[in-house]
Amino acid sequence: MVKQKEIRLDQPIDHNAPPTIYGTKLTPSLSNAALNLTIDFIRQKQSQANTKIMTHPYSALIIVTVASLFGYWKVGWIYEAGGWDLVKQSRDEIFSIVVFVTMFSSILFTVLTRTTDFIKTTSEDLVNDNEGIFGVELKTFASLNENSNDKKTKNLLPKGDNTQIIIYRDTPIAVLSLIPKPELSNEEKFVTKITGCGVRKVYYKSGIIEDLIDWAIYRSNSLNVGKAEKIIVLIDVMSTDLDLKKKLALKNFKFVEKSYYNNSNVLKLFGIYNEVWGLNLNVTSLDDSKVEQIKTKPGATGVDK
Repeated sequence: MVKQKEIRLDQPIDHNAPPTIYGTKLTPSLSNAALNLTIDFIRQKQSQANTKIMTHPYSALIIVTVASLFGYWKVGWIYEAGGWDLVKQSRDEIFSIVVFVTMFSSILFTVLTRTTDFIKTTSEDLVNDNEGIFGVELKTFASLNENSNDKKTKNLLPKGDNTQIIIYRDTPIAVLSLIPKPELSNEEKFVTKITGCGVRKVYYKSGIIEDLIDWAIYRSNSLNVGKAEKIIVLIDVMSTDLDLKKKLALKNFKFVEKSYYNNSNVLKLFGIYNEVWGLNLNVTSLDDSKVEQIKTKPGATGVDK
């Protein structure tokens, strides 16, 4: 394996390094960085989903209902015998109610949030199975010698052109991967899909995501070697990722369809599902710098997930 560019997401970047920022394609030495940024971004989605569950009105309703029933069982007879004054004096009973509600809430959230563990599993599986994200297995890609002229290297190195990595102060801080979808393409339309992205949290609101989306649009145009008149760029978004959806909307992406994770009734109840967003491009020029964005209606792409 080629020596990898070091990246530690739990530590700040080296502020002694020159304050330069630039974008580069995926190279063998950046394989681990690209993978780690992508995995970290996916795990952030689990945190968002868990927050949605814990702050959802349904969770509050369950806790309030159970607390009321348990509270009535513990002090209802006291209230009927002496009113609120007597209830206030029953400190042991009140304490037991507080303890019960706390324990019940903890157990409830533990059970409910287990439904999002598939996100963690997905991120862990990427370590050994990531060709669907990057268009090439990174373990194989990381072993390539960029200076070699053998057939394998010549075939695999260009795969790195479909992943863009942002380097700041000599540290990878963001990544976005794109792959063509030939099974969805035809003579009239060329379809690509943003399959993975990742940004260090501290830089998420810096505009890097927007720049990477722009790169994906222009890269899709470059990949359109068949010169189809329409280009469609797709991306999967978790319903809880409101910030990313806002950024996509500003880039004229439109909601296409939704599907449920693992057909989970709990996730359905709490409004957690996968959304497909898409952007239609009318190719008026083959120059990457001139791609006309056209407005579309939700679901008008004619493309299934």
